Amino acid sequence: MKFSAALLLAPFILLACAAPNASPATADEAVEEKIAAISVREVSPVELHARAPVTGTVNADGVRYRRCPHTSCEAVAQYIRGRVITIICRTQGENINGWSWWDRMDNGFYISDYYVDWTGGVPDVC
Repeated sequence: MKFSAALLLAPFILLACAAPNASPATADEAVEEKIAAISVREVSPVELHARAPVTGTVNADGVRYRRCPHTSCEAVAQYIRGRVITIICRTQGENINGWSWWDRMDNGFYISDYYVDWTGGVPDVC
């Protein structure tokens, strides 16, 4: 029974270790850390319950958030560096500086994940 309990907890231990660093040295390192975190997240077994939203911090000034995950969509407003946001899930959208993930926030709008540092884990895919 001890062996099966360890197998059951393994995905959650991996998730706890998968969060990217809050302050990578370069933008390229930040993207690499997110790719590594997503890779670990997506190979995990199906979870038995819904995950809670993830928090993130905007890492640049004047980052616009939009009605859909493309710059052709209307920009609703913008955030300044340091703004803490709540991410419901992430989805594929327009490629921004080599990164095509966008975060859907709790207000229903989208922000390019390139400009967000996750501070509360890895968001689920929408």
